[in-house]
Amino acid sequence: MTVIESTSQVSTLPADLPARTAASPGRLALRQFMKSPSGVAGACMLVLIILVAVVGPSLYPVDPLDLVGAPFMPPDADAWFGTDYLGRDVLAGLIHGGRATLAVGAVAALITIAIGLVIGAVGGFFGGAIDATMVKITEFFQILPPLLFAMVLVTLFGPKLTTITLAIGGVSWTSVARLTRAEFMRLRDLDFVKASRAAGASNANLILRVLLPNALPAVIVSATLAIGVAILFEGGLSFLGLGDPNVMSWGLMLGQNRNYILDAWWAVMFPGAAIFLAVLAISLVGDGLNDAINPRLRRRS
Repeated sequence: MTVIESTSQVSTLPADLPARTAASPGRLALRQFMKSPSGVAGACMLVLIILVAVVGPSLYPVDPLDLVGAPFMPPDADAWFGTDYLGRDVLAGLIHGGRATLAVGAVAALITIAIGLVIGAVGGFFGGAIDATMVKITEFFQILPPLLFAMVLVTLFGPKLTTITLAIGGVSWTSVARLTRAEFMRLRDLDFVKASRAAGASNANLILRVLLPNALPAVIVSATLAIGVAILFEGGLSFLGLGDPNVMSWGLMLGQNRNYILDAWWAVMFPGAAIFLAVLAISLVGDGLNDAINPRLRRRS
């Protein structure tokens, strides 16, 4: 009788304990990201920059292309950040130009990721002659200097913001393609992929619903860093005189005032600092995401 009672007591213990549910991968990644001081600092900086670009124009409704004063006015009460070589408000250019610069970075990064995913996924999944063709295409674009190739495209089709964005996205996808190809080649022979194939899954289903979700963590980090690269690209093209003169951006401010840095340092320093801070914030966020998504780093913490 004693044995029966003790057995029944033992059997009821698990029912009295609270049920433990496994945390989702997203929550684990967010928890790990919050443990990264640099990642959190970068995220705060990036949110602040985006807020200034979104809300700033309504709080400071000055057209960045209007002439508001004499050229080369130093920072004072009338123009907090001074004026450039034409007499345009530098602060208005920073606030309004942030929209164009961040938009170019985000859209160009999306184009980069889209092209890289398609090229890398197709080559890494099918292998053989298809993979060899995709590798040759990637190597062809890889040996071309990206900035020079983008300059040629912008020169041929005109220095419009749309052309600049497409040019940046069209020359920056090779690293994403190599990374995606490596991930697909690593995953395609694993047991869960073979089980899905044996269950009758089509190639499109395997690529989009089986392999791609497992390859995305590494690609997400690359996508984040691609935004910073695109912002630097836009700044470089504008610095070389290939920016869109009808749309204010941080790169355009640098390019148009570069010859007057000794006369009006503020017209170059402020947009340069804005580009530096934006790219730094994006890089810190990318490092934090890498620490959060990388399972090896997660096991060490």
